[in-house]
Amino acid sequence: MMVQVVKIGVTPTADCVAPPATSKIMKYCFGEAIPRKISSSIVNVSISMLFEGRRALYSTEGKKSPVVLKAGKTYSGRVTIVDSSTEFIERVNKLGLDSFVCDSVYGVFHISISEIEVTPLEKVDMELPKVFKVVFNTPTILNSKLMSPPPLADKVAATHKLIPQPSFIFSHLLRFWNTYAPPEHKLGKPSEWAPYLLGRMADISLVELDYRVRAVTAIVGKDDRGRLRKSRGFVGWVIYESKANKKLHSIVSKLLALASLVGVGRSRGIGFGHVSIEIPSKPVEERESPSENRADAVARKL
Repeated sequence: MMVQVVKIGVTPTADCVAPPATSKIMKYCFGEAIPRKISSSIVNVSISMLFEGRRALYSTEGKKSPVVLKAGKTYSGRVTIVDSSTEFIERVNKLGLDSFVCDSVYGVFHISISEIEVTPLEKVDMELPKVFKVVFNTPTILNSKLMSPPPLADKVAATHKLIPQPSFIFSHLLRFWNTYAPPEHKLGKPSEWAPYLLGRMADISLVELDYRVRAVTAIVGKDDRGRLRKSRGFVGWVIYESKANKKLHSIVSKLLALASLVGVGRSRGIGFGHVSIEIPSKPVEERESPSENRADAVARKL
């Protein structure tokens, strides 16, 4: 099983109003060339929003102006495919899709592929320090059923979590990994309980040192009746300290490396759940907590 990351540049030929989920431009332009598959309800394709530098571009509820893409400016994005074949890359080469002009319903764009990375799933890993930062670049949508014990999964109503609780994040990532990994490279014990148990261990072993998270409602588009389709999730960042033993920390490292390539949670196929893993820029103890900042602000007014 291969993790294929295709990095893409999108350059409008004229100023244009982007769709609320800017990922739809790449989805439209590559169309059927992207081999979308579903296994155990987990989709193998992730398509990012367009980025301007480090900023993801998408529309949110309450924002008055739409996303406008400027003529001649190149925006970045990526398509990640987990598959046993390199079908998409072969189609790109065969059809000359590494550089082409896409005349879409959203405008005319020059599409260019800047880089393709192919990594066997079992080789996906990273050197994760004990203190690390997870950045949620686009709204991340985690289903409450991710942490339902298997016997109760069908009896629990599905809701969405609006905080980045480790158990839900790692339960989802383990499900993804084990869905597509060959038997000899699956993580954890081979059991339907494995995602739930890893989630519980993640809650115990990962300590939040600092965070800045907020809930947002993103606009997806319109349905057949012209009504707005919306998705609510969270964005921001959390700094964690891992208290996990060597074996568990190794699993966390692999799963976060996977997350940085495929994302986390629902609707990754249209750009949600895009995350990056960073090392904090300065020691956490030097940071002011949000409550300290507010207290200082109040003190200055007295």
